[in-house]
Amino acid sequence: MSNFNSAVNNNDGTVTLGAGLELQDAMEFMESQMLSLIMVPTFGGITIGGAIGTGSHGSSLKHSTSISDQVVALTVVVGNASVVKISDPNEVNAYRVHLGLLGIIVNVTIQTIPLFKMTIKNQIYPDSFLSDGSVLNFAKQYDMFQMWWFPSAQDVVVGTGNYTSLNDQGTAYTNFIPNEPSATIASTSAAIELLQATKNYIGLKSVAALTEHSLVDKVAPKPPIFTENGLTILNPATGYTWRLQSNKCNAVGLKTCGWNNGPKDSVFPEESSVAFDISQFNVVIQMIRNTLEKYPALFELIGVYIRFSTASPALMAISSGRETFTVEWTTAMRHDPFNTAKAGISAYQAITQQMVNNFDGRPHWGKNGLYFFTRAVLDKTVINKEEFIVFMKNNDPNGLFMNKFGKRILGLSDAMDIDPRVKHCALQDYCICNNTRNDCGNEHHCSQVNGTSICKYGLPILVG
Repeated sequence: MSNFNSAVNNNDGTVTLGAGLELQDAMEFMESQMLSLIMVPTFGGITIGGAIGTGSHGSSLKHSTSISDQVVALTVVVGNASVVKISDPNEVNAYRVHLGLLGIIVNVTIQTIPLFKMTIKNQIYPDSFLSDGSVLNFAKQYDMFQMWWFPSAQDVVVGTGNYTSLNDQGTAYTNFIPNEPSATIASTSAAIELLQATKNYIGLKSVAALTEHSLVDKVAPKPPIFTENGLTILNPATGYTWRLQSNKCNAVGLKTCGWNNGPKDSVFPEESSVAFDISQFNVVIQMIRNTLEKYPALFELIGVYIRFSTASPALMAISSGRETFTVEWTTAMRHDPFNTAKAGISAYQAITQQMVNNFDGRPHWGKNGLYFFTRAVLDKTVINKEEFIVFMKNNDPNGLFMNKFGKRILGLSDAMDIDPRVKHCALQDYCICNNTRNDCGNEHHCSQVNGTSICKYGLPILVG
């Protein structure tokens, strides 16, 4: 089992990392060897096997953004229990985003580059920037480019990064996913629940404003987004590139992760993320604007997070074959998530459904509700599915690694694993609501609007 957490410098520009090794531990090993990756995903607590399983990514239109695209070989236990080395480029492209369906990943060999630094800066722009036609050209000027849009404030925080020499001064790192005091997390959880329960949109807008300004300045009680000492914010900031792109939180003393503070005192996140061809940028942004004019939503936890990716050779990558931008957001689960809708649910559902139905959006693996991974949606959104199925059958002919998700990929079943506590399937997007069922929970009803089926507050209007 030690192979699953191993790290080896092959002295040829590659490293071989155990599939169970967490990204941050892998990057610390590479740093000790004066090596790095061209880009890494945001969450440093993901394992190497998990990162390539789902195609986790950073943000750039100049460089490969995912660990998957930096893989050159893998060691895998396949369905006949033999251990094989995967190095043929066609096979590697199947395994680069393997979805857990091609075998047990033992280790992964990844192309590295010499250790280097980056200078990063976050700035607030008016959100007219999103629609003036300059975003894509702007993005291509930088080694790293990402945005956090706050529609209620009509602002967008633009994050730009340029790669620099290892000799440049600076040891900054990011606190994007911070350790926070347990008491702070508990009070935040209680406050957000109260604001949602009382439909206090002014209060939620204040939370969104705090989030926005914490991306560019020190805002209590949040830790500084970029820092060298954990106390003072640096913006711009210079440091090892991977440390400014990725981090993870840990339970240390009285501090922990926001989602790890007990069942009643945590902020449990629900993530939505959809990827599009870069040519769709303006029309998707306009669709979101139009939807928010009808249904309010504050995106108070991270705003509308917009990232970019170069075209990927991986068969099942959300950026497979096309330059891509992703639109994502994180919402806080209600304290009674199986009965009670989150604030803004109408907007979130209308936006996500339109993204997939009308704009050729590809749902991000590992995020979104399970409706977006039903057989019908997979048939519509996964362009290389048939080619991937060939690798599934060749590497696991007896179905040793088969599960309900795999059967939906194969088109054999609609079955999915649903939490037995789920009573109203639309609340977490296990389904698209139907107005003949009670899919939307307390105080909400299902409404069909412009080709979408969304949970709306209040009683339905009866016509008769």
